[in-house]
Amino acid sequence: MIERDDETQSGFGLTPVRTARLIAALVALTGMVFLFLERMLSAVLEMANEGVQLGLTRYDSFTGRMALQNFAEDRQLFKMLQDTQGLLPSAESALTVFLVIAIVLLAIAVVGLALPKFFVHILVAIKLLKWESDGYEEVGEETSFREILTNIGEIPLKKLAIPVAVIIVFVVGFAGIRSCQESAKLASVESAVEELEQHTLDYIKAQKAYFGRTKTVGGPKALQLPDTSSTDYFEYKITGARFSAISRVPLEGCPAGTKWSIYSEAKGVFSKELALYRQPPKTPACINITPNYKNIGRPEKAKKVEDPKVKDQKSKDSTDKDQKAKEPEKK
Repeated sequence: MIERDDETQSGFGLTPVRTARLIAALVALTGMVFLFLERMLSAVLEMANEGVQLGLTRYDSFTGRMALQNFAEDRQLFKMLQDTQGLLPSAESALTVFLVIAIVLLAIAVVGLALPKFFVHILVAIKLLKWESDGYEEVGEETSFREILTNIGEIPLKKLAIPVAVIIVFVVGFAGIRSCQESAKLASVESAVEELEQHTLDYIKAQKAYFGRTKTVGGPKALQLPDTSSTDYFEYKITGARFSAISRVPLEGCPAGTKWSIYSEAKGVFSKELALYRQPPKTPACINITPNYKNIGRPEKAKKVEDPKVKDQKSKDSTDKDQKAKEPEKK
């Protein structure tokens, strides 16, 4: 209950304005808690996703499949990884719910702090608070929603502009930050993929040039390439006839430690030919970011480009022929 008369209260009593601001502060604190939980769970979810992908990649290798066939503990762990992978989309939906709740609570808190008298009338109208005067409850003085909506029009625009502007700035700013984060992630993934494809293409070109001169497969010294090198995204190695690139950071669901490789071999007895075996990872997330890895360095097939107008005309002629075929023959 709250005291009805603002002017008769002094000292440390809870006036309507003080009560509204206290409740708004508690609502803001609750919203901050939800926002903190959303951020913390987002970090945990990212680590869990990386761990699941790394574990599934481990069991997709030869030694991992052998472990699944021979050890019950590995089969149990693999099942746990699959179950966790199935729960990750639900966890991402829960993060969205937490974020929406946080934004709504913070918006309510801003309104309560900026317009305390209006806020306290809303709390009374929805029965969360009751008026009290001289120790007795006032039974007949309740504010309806219609009266509240009528009073909104009487509030000066300056008072409404401040909380509305704060809410808009908060929502737009948060959405902008999230959008910038997603754009930065996408840009980093694109840069990493371009770097991987360029290093792979450099190795293929060097190997083809060396094989064209000597009809043998060359190592790093013969190809005049470094045997090991590293960047922000990958660690590159050339050992004998094999080129490999190992990711150092997670890339859009593709875990760190994932390997792309190429094995070179000279085939044939009388006429030697160079065979290049491109081996991308089998993890779906890694396949999605490098779908064309098996085609790097291959000659592009010439495709006949057909004029769109000619194509449309052929389609129209075909449709006319089909319609004439369906018409009954007239005698």
